[in-house]
Amino acid sequence: MSTKSNELSDIRNIACPYCNGGLRVSVNCISMPCLHCNKHINVKEIIFPSEKKLISPIGKRRINCFKCSKEIFTDEKSQAVTCQHCYNRNDLSNHKVKTLLGVNLETYGTLHLKKKGVIEISSIHVGNAIIEGKINGNVNVMGTIEISKNGEVFGEISCRKLIVKKGGTFSGKVKMLKTETN
Repeated sequence: MSTKSNELSDIRNIACPYCNGGLRVSVNCISMPCLHCNKHINVKEIIFPSEKKLISPIGKRRINCFKCSKEIFTDEKSQAVTCQHCYNRNDLSNHKVKTLLGVNLETYGTLHLKKKGVIEISSIHVGNAIIEGKINGNVNVMGTIEISKNGEVFGEISCRKLIVKKGGTFSGKVKMLKTETN
């Protein structure tokens, strides 16, 4: 009978910090989606609030998930973040590329296409881009795209800022995004 009482003492009633919905969880649970609102909950922080990490707080950097477009928060130094809404892994790292064929590229970091580098894909979504080589495809940049002296882009570009240096080539359409105000 003591085994059963130990099992019951390992279960806690908590409230979702987002919707205040009631949940029954194991004390060994670390995190889970809320059964009511489906938002990601850090169960361990709710059950044991004194054990919160005292390292830099998560949430300084705001991004929108590539898959579901919902806003998520992460630390400034993170290399990737998993969306708590759809569980998609969002890349935040910088990429130096010589050749990329047939694979879509999604990162909130900077794409640096090296000299004599070639990218031939249908879709590129990046934070910023420095183009010294050649791109055949559409480029979606959340910040600035810079086409250097020998850089070439053939396709559609959407960005907040476009820089084409003397000797650089751009052939296609451009869509200027609104500047974020913070």
